[in-house]
Amino acid sequence: MSDFNNVELLRDWFRTCPVIQRGNRFRVDYVAESPTEYAIYAVPSTLKYHENILGEEVPDDIQTQNFIFASKEHYGSDIRQNLANLGFHQDVIDWILEQNEARNFPEWSGGYVKSIVPTLTGYPAQVGSNAAKYQIQLRITYRRV
Repeated sequence: MSDFNNVELLRDWFRTCPVIQRGNRFRVDYVAESPTEYAIYAVPSTLKYHENILGEEVPDDIQTQNFIFASKEHYGSDIRQNLANLGFHQDVIDWILEQNEARNFPEWSGGYVKSIVPTLTGYPAQVGSNAAKYQIQLRITYRRV
């Protein structure tokens, strides 16, 4: 069993994205009220099973898991700021797609990643008067070993 869990491995992989500022906090399942910081959120994902020839339920070799990449950004009536926020998230999506094409994936405990694809574009999921939480939903397909 690995000393790392998959959320931590995914977080470390995102840290290599050139548009993510190294000096900002990068949390798990939490962003604070103040901008700017990032987070990876675990999302409930269905585990797939099949019945083997002995009639036992066993996990499928290929599984998917969903995550959210989120950031807390400055937000308000300034159109340029809000466009910059959306542009940042588009840059993250473009980087994810480039990594997918290059097959540059994070290590994965209990298997290996076959693909990471964005399933929802960046959008403001929670807004306040001065800051908003933007997020991108991802689907990771991996092979169990």
